Amino acid sequence: MDTLTSVITLPMSLAAAGAAHFLASRAVKAVLWSVSPLATGEPQAYTYERDVWRTAEPATLQVVIAVLASGAVVWLGALLGWRWLSGAGIAAWFGALALDLLRWERVAVSAHNLWFQRGLRERVHQVAYENILDVHVEEKDTGGFTLRRGRANRVCRLNVRMKDKRVVALPKTDAHAGLADVEEVANQLRQRLRHLEDREAMRRSEAAAHEAAQRAAEAPADGDAELRRALNKLRAGALAPDLPKAVKLRDES
Repeated sequence: MDTLTSVITLPMSLAAAGAAHFLASRAVKAVLWSVSPLATGEPQAYTYERDVWRTAEPATLQVVIAVLASGAVVWLGALLGWRWLSGAGIAAWFGALALDLLRWERVAVSAHNLWFQRGLRERVHQVAYENILDVHVEEKDTGGFTLRRGRANRVCRLNVRMKDKRVVALPKTDAHAGLADVEEVANQLRQRLRHLEDREAMRRSEAAAHEAAQRAAEAPADGDAELRRALNKLRAGALAPDLPKAVKLRDES
């Protein structure tokens, strides 16, 4: 193989290894989302995951380097005519795909819980909405390196504040490609939390009306008229409690 051919085939081999990994990774993860969803016992509503090729994180960069290195090994084996070396490069490519899956970070929301996982073989964390105080989307510029944007990268993530004041930082992903998915998960969470607040307001109002009714029933027949007026007011509040304002979801049309 002459020098010119060697120079031309190297970037082709790297590109082939990268494209094959990109397509295979997306296909495998789509299958895993279907056969091994995060949510159990209830369907998932919205999800997001860390994008390996676009997210500026050391863990994702290591996967990308492993993929490209496997392509370089295959190229070198072909250049030298060493089939065993090309075979080692192919094996390294599959190893890079396995590493990608082992570091796969994903998030899902269902009707009653938030779910997240940091690695395919790691524990799936389940957080009930009753334990969540609020959520917000964090978006910021970051260093690191990606093939698409060099060092000019931006990441986003969902931060969840618990009622015990702990903050759970969910997986990061590229803000340019993944912000819409993160916002969808955040809006679903806000909607469910608002629903819980509405139910709790209704429950408190009904409990107060019931307590006032009991006091009125135990009062003498010629009891205080002010108590009866308070009872009527509480009953009216139970039928139309003062609920918090609804969350206005972002219009993505």
